[in-house]
Amino acid sequence: MISEVPGALALLERTAHARAFAPGSLPPMALRRVLDAGRNAPSLFNTQPFRFVVVRDREKYELLRTGANKSRDTFMKMRGLFGAMNKRLKNAEYEAGLQRQLTGHVLPDNGIAIVVLQDDRYPESSEACACALMAMSLEATASGLGSAFTSWTRGLAFQKDMVAMLGVPDGFKIFTSLVVGNPIAPLVATRKDRRPLDDAVRWL
Repeated sequence: MISEVPGALALLERTAHARAFAPGSLPPMALRRVLDAGRNAPSLFNTQPFRFVVVRDREKYELLRTGANKSRDTFMKMRGLFGAMNKRLKNAEYEAGLQRQLTGHVLPDNGIAIVVLQDDRYPESSEACACALMAMSLEATASGLGSAFTSWTRGLAFQKDMVAMLGVPDGFKIFTSLVVGNPIAPLVATRKDRRPLDDAVRWL
């Protein structure tokens, strides 16, 4: 019998990438629940190759925003050089995707950043970190929070001041970050732009 309890699909239909958050403190325990979802994310052989750094302090968050913007802008200036090593950078759709991300700050206003650290000693660490990211995003929605993630924070690994501020331990590297905060508008199921299921799935 199928449970009537709302599942991940119902949460995904309410989850939207936030460009900004409303100011104010988060609901009590909401941030801990989000982090606990990441902690409980599945990993191959239960290696748990992820750790989390939470940036709540406003001054440090603004430093993180500046560092993430620097990562993006440096990459965009040098993408011609990187294109010799990565053929995707010559793909029109890929370039269009990069151009869409050039406006505004990489990290939204009034957010709290959860930086996901990846234990690179484990070959399955990328998949596990991706699972942790999605688990936290779903829990954020369940807790009534908005969320946004960005891969530009990977570039913080090349900025010594950012690595020092985050306290990245030996053996770990920055995977990405999830930013959570109070939504500006209520979270409601409004996603109408997804392709039909049978266009996304090949049935064998």
